[in-house]
Amino acid sequence: MMANKIDWEPVDGGVGITKLVSTDRDIVVPEEIDGMPVVHLGSRFLMGSPNSGSRSLRIPSSVVSFDRDAFSGIMGLRTIRYSGNMDVLNNSRLNAEYDCRIVCEGDGFSFDFISGFPMSFPEFDEAILSSHVTTKVETAMERISNPYGLEDHHRDGYVTILRRKVIPMAEHAITGNNPSELDRILSTGILDREDLRTLLGKSVLSGKTGMTSLIMGTIRRMECGD
Repeated sequence: MMANKIDWEPVDGGVGITKLVSTDRDIVVPEEIDGMPVVHLGSRFLMGSPNSGSRSLRIPSSVVSFDRDAFSGIMGLRTIRYSGNMDVLNNSRLNAEYDCRIVCEGDGFSFDFISGFPMSFPEFDEAILSSHVTTKVETAMERISNPYGLEDHHRDGYVTILRRKVIPMAEHAITGNNPSELDRILSTGILDREDLRTLLGKSVLSGKTGMTSLIMGTIRRMECGD
């Protein structure tokens, strides 16, 4: 897959892309141009690429800097895969104009950012928790399970949100015999011993041995950690 048009300019360390127009559903940023590494993505560099529904963008680890609005100006961009580390993206303080999943292959970080909120931490957490928008349970779960840049007071805010809903979620996972969902809930670490023993009793009564084993394992790890 090739871009239909690429405009670039020389910058320190290589070249910066000022415009990349592509009709591909999976847009690929080249690692080098004319033998020089691509190290920067400029303002609204994808402007002009036609909307073709759900699209993805692949960025090589050679890119080490971004304009804050680099990803603006294109519709339908749902996934950005970056071969580098989240630290680079985080330091760029990018803006999100759409719901988009960031996947950083260099360090394994991934997160679903929300339209209208910063694509950096702790700015994202501060904006989400102080906004009038109802924080989605999935967002709170994902931040606690993947706490890159998560400050203690922001974690407390997410825990408060989840405490109201996590027990019914866990009970639903047990009755539905959904071990992956229960494991995801348990991995947040927000359930205390009393919560876990309550869930254990429900699991035993339900006859779901796999779910019972998951809960017992979590209780044992908690006791060993004391």
